[in-house]
Amino acid sequence: MGDHQLRVMRVLACESRMQILQLLQERQRALPVDEVAAAVGLHVNTTREHLDRLVASGFVERSTEHRTTRGRPRMLYRSIDSAAVAAIDSKARAHLVSLLLEGYGQPMESPVTAAEMAGVAWAAELGCPGSEASGDPERDYAAQVDALVRHLEELGFEPERLDDDEVLALHHCPFADISSDRRGVICGAHLGLVRGILERHQGPLKVEALAPRGEGTACTLRLRREEAVAEAGSELVDA
Repeated sequence: MGDHQLRVMRVLACESRMQILQLLQERQRALPVDEVAAAVGLHVNTTREHLDRLVASGFVERSTEHRTTRGRPRMLYRSIDSAAVAAIDSKARAHLVSLLLEGYGQPMESPVTAAEMAGVAWAAELGCPGSEASGDPERDYAAQVDALVRHLEELGFEPERLDDDEVLALHHCPFADISSDRRGVICGAHLGLVRGILERHQGPLKVEALAPRGEGTACTLRLRREEAVAEAGSELVDA
């Protein structure tokens, strides 16, 4: 891994910086530091330090406010979308590669099985403590879906909720340029990632299937309540 890629990984390894970057992407306009700080719940000075790191790494651009009244102009911050997407893809790619390499040479049934196991391990390293079941199935169901969507958004998959939250469309794949050649392995890792996230956030939801994208379409992730998949298990579906 080169020096630039290492710096990218370090910047994006911080959950607070990821929250700031996601905020700037969602707002789609330049924001002053105090507004960013209020939105993410951090002190202004801490927020400014995070923004400076994001600017230095090429994820955010800084400009001076144009004022028509007297007073000192504020510094404004705006996300650079193309850099952010490329960096998140790089982070996801590097993380998965490192996990696959850890299992290299160990006896496995198949490369897809190894990839699914790597995906489960990936979920365990997302920096989220997870949550135990509350005893209320509907509450746990909603919490699982929210956690899954949040993690997939942070990893750059651009999830969209469909069909009462039991079907998610994944509009972006960090591995799109290589998945045509190694689709089974890549999709297996993503299936394991989703399974691992749902296991860490306990509730009734399990993975039913992941259908890879066709040309110009999104991948489709199907979820089901536990009793509905107890016998069937989860699977990859050929496009």
